[in-house]
Amino acid sequence: MLSETGSETVREHLEECGNCHQAYLEMKEELPADTETKEEIALDGFKKVRRCTKMLKIAVTTVTGLLFFLIFSFFMKIFLVGEPLSTHKLRSELSYNEETSCLEINGTVDLASCRVSRVVWKPDEENENEVNILVYGAEILPFQSEKREFKISVPDMKGKKAYFACPDYDRQEIFNWKHHHYDLLDELENEIYEHYPELSRDKDPLWYNGGIEFVDGVEGIRFSVDSIVGEDASFWTFNDQLITDGEFESRDFEIWISLEKPRQILIYDFRTGEYTDDPSILKRHSEQTVEQIIQYTVE
Repeated sequence: MLSETGSETVREHLEECGNCHQAYLEMKEELPADTETKEEIALDGFKKVRRCTKMLKIAVTTVTGLLFFLIFSFFMKIFLVGEPLSTHKLRSELSYNEETSCLEINGTVDLASCRVSRVVWKPDEENENEVNILVYGAEILPFQSEKREFKISVPDMKGKKAYFACPDYDRQEIFNWKHHHYDLLDELENEIYEHYPELSRDKDPLWYNGGIEFVDGVEGIRFSVDSIVGEDASFWTFNDQLITDGEFESRDFEIWISLEKPRQILIYDFRTGEYTDDPSILKRHSEQTVEQIIQYTVE
């Protein structure tokens, strides 16, 4: 019995060679009638077996490849790439460079048998003034040593916050530019109140929420303005939040002030979406606030 290629070659030769074709016909006449049928059945059977064997080999190879990929991925994740570590296992020392606005973080992992595989920082998806730092820890292989220290530099941190983050678990604030510049912010607030006497220190608290704002190429920050409504109402700060025993009424403008001297101070009007130095906006809003206070007192 010949293979399919061999059988095809023999057929082509019999068609071309008359003597061989005649000999084949004489031999075929001497064979029993069902011999050719049995040969074809046998050949078909072998072909089916070959096809099934080939498909089985492909299936086994595919399954083996998938299993190897899964095992390799598991190995990579556990021993090489690692997983983000919980924030309460992290300790850090910070250094902020005022000239470069770069934050240097030197930390350690408070976890035995752990190797720091990598450290990355990512901008927060919801707040552009926040940065998340993820520390990945991996299991230690027998031939590896512990590596529990890590270091990372995060650029452009002026006006921003930094957090140790662990997806689906927690976040821990480790740096807030605002907390490192209370004296500067207090100085800027005083200059705003002096520049705009229409604003009251007792009834119109200024609040910095973070971020840097450039106006005509000049670097500065914006303060939101609220008014305290209520008879003898006052305000104070607690846990980085404004608290009042009255009510807050948000004003529809913010105050921008440059960081460098001489100070430039402008008003950002939410109604127009533009900066202006027209103080009448403050007076207009102050009159509305007075009306709200009168209404609050009457009620």
